[in-house]
Amino acid sequence: MEVKKFKLFLASNVEKEAEWLTDMSKKGLHFKKYRFGFYFFDENHDESYVYQIDFRETKKENREDYLQLYEDSGWEYVDSFINIFHYFRTPADKPHIKKIYSDRESTKEAFQRMFRFYIWLFIIMTVAQINLVINWRGLHLQFLQLGIYVIGVAIYTYVFFCLKRKINF
Repeated sequence: MEVKKFKLFLASNVEKEAEWLTDMSKKGLHFKKYRFGFYFFDENHDESYVYQIDFRETKKENREDYLQLYEDSGWEYVDSFINIFHYFRTPADKPHIKKIYSDRESTKEAFQRMFRFYIWLFIIMTVAQINLVINWRGLHLQFLQLGIYVIGVAIYTYVFFCLKRKINF
């Protein structure tokens, strides 16, 4: 039976997301896909998995090699979101399987990739608001747009702060 749950995680909390997926698996709900805050699970109380998430942009020509690398390391590919967040799992009864990022340097590189990606998104979001400033007339809709932008800036600032702290740990 398929179960759908809604939950939001900030990009800087991929570890918490992976822990949540692992906890859900312990309860018999096994992650199978993610779409804009919705997690889809298969129900089976006879299995349990440990989940990991990799943040890496994969091009079509390198995707097969990328997935094979993780499969060779004992991780089963589950799903990808926007071709950047990749979800993997391994049976919980295989404790000898290393985490995807088991050393400090690879963890730091992953958070640096994430930081660069979100900086570009932030720049694009900011440039997209130039029209708001140029055509400001004090309309209610413009105040709403400005409010949404300010909330976005606050969230991005928090994500940047968290990622920077993780990079420098």
